[in-house]
Amino acid sequence: MTDLYIKHDDKDIDKKKIKETILLLQKYLAAEVAGRDLYMEQTKTLKDPTLVQALKSFASTESGHIINIREKITELGGTPKPLDEIREAQKGVSKASHQVAAPLDMLRIDLQIEENAINDYTAGLEIIEDPGVRALLENNLAEEIHHSLYLSKRINEILESTKARIGAIRGAEKPGGKEPSEIFKASVEVGQVRLNRTWLEMSMSGLIAGMNVTFGIIASSYVAGATAPFVGANISKIFGALFFPIGFVFLMIGKSELFTENFLVPVTAVLAKKSKIINLLKLWFLTLIGNMAGIFIFALAIAGSLNQIVPGFVVNHIHLAANGYMNRSPFVMVLSAIFAGWLITLMTWLLIASNGTLARIFIIWMVGFLIYLDSFSHIVVASSEILIAINTGSHISYLSWLYPYVPLTIIGNMIGGLFFVTILQYLQILHASSSEGIMQSSRELNMYKDAASKREDEVEDVEDML
Repeated sequence: MTDLYIKHDDKDIDKKKIKETILLLQKYLAAEVAGRDLYMEQTKTLKDPTLVQALKSFASTESGHIINIREKITELGGTPKPLDEIREAQKGVSKASHQVAAPLDMLRIDLQIEENAINDYTAGLEIIEDPGVRALLENNLAEEIHHSLYLSKRINEILESTKARIGAIRGAEKPGGKEPSEIFKASVEVGQVRLNRTWLEMSMSGLIAGMNVTFGIIASSYVAGATAPFVGANISKIFGALFFPIGFVFLMIGKSELFTENFLVPVTAVLAKKSKIINLLKLWFLTLIGNMAGIFIFALAIAGSLNQIVPGFVVNHIHLAANGYMNRSPFVMVLSAIFAGWLITLMTWLLIASNGTLARIFIIWMVGFLIYLDSFSHIVVASSEILIAINTGSHISYLSWLYPYVPLTIIGNMIGGLFFVTILQYLQILHASSSEGIMQSSRELNMYKDAASKREDEVEDVEDML
């Protein structure tokens, strides 16, 4: 008898769950019908053919959702609401959106609707256990996310286009490229991507950079060593400096990165509170280790092929450069490293500010030329020369390189990059932002507030109707 009661209770529970699932599906059905009708109405007023085709595609997708939801309701023993009844209940939704004149406002309302659908389907997946219904919701959710991503992209494109037109009209574009605030914003976006990578991606990026930058050292040492007997050491160094940036070009075009490149881009992401400092420290550590592993591998390859691939005069010139770095006093080591870190971080800033491949290559060449010409102590570049020297018969030891050269050079590079570029530029941007805030009139602020409030009301109307 007890078992019969239990089975009876189980059946009641199952019926209750099915009833609740059907009610939820009816809600989704109404939202999908409203969305489909809305997109079709909007296509009648838009003039952008690409956007019209996209919305027609969205409407077709929503039609598929309507069909699969109706079929699932029927399969569960329910009766789908007639479309006319749904449309009567949703009357006014299209009027709330498709009569909005500005495509930007229209797309914002569409995006809000898609985000609502994403939230609804996500909530449904948390409570529904039926495998068939879950598969349906997962399929619909994936397509709503696709719609949301597309709408976000189009909204951003319209905003950027409008911003560019306003800048052209007002003459806001100043000679020399982007404003510091624009560079900073772009840097933050790239920094987030860098900091969100896995430890393997960070390490491999550093490893590749360490190996690639050494090609520039070999090229410059070859030219300088070959020309020194004819033009003297000073002139030959100029010739070598012209070829040293080859390694930096490999880095920038190949998207690998040196430890010192990360004194700007990921730091700005942390300053903007888009990432945590622990992620920055992880990036610094893994990139530095990767760089050192890369230059060590290259140094062993040079030592193993001495006088076979790389001529002896090239290695002799590298020995002279390595001895020059190691024979400096601690103060000069730090000072020289400050200039190297300053230049590399400034190069990163200028690359973000510039447009066009040729302009970027010129910036890379200019910075690389200065670093080599003045023998500034860049922790990766200089260590590459020192490691090659250690492994090809130089009197320099690993111990003397590890201390005091490595820590003093890292400290100098960090001071030069972080303070003389990143922090100073950040302070400049903060001051500029404060000045702009003071200069903006209360009338403009009220206008923006009214526009924002109006858009919020429109979105709320659509939400209520859905």
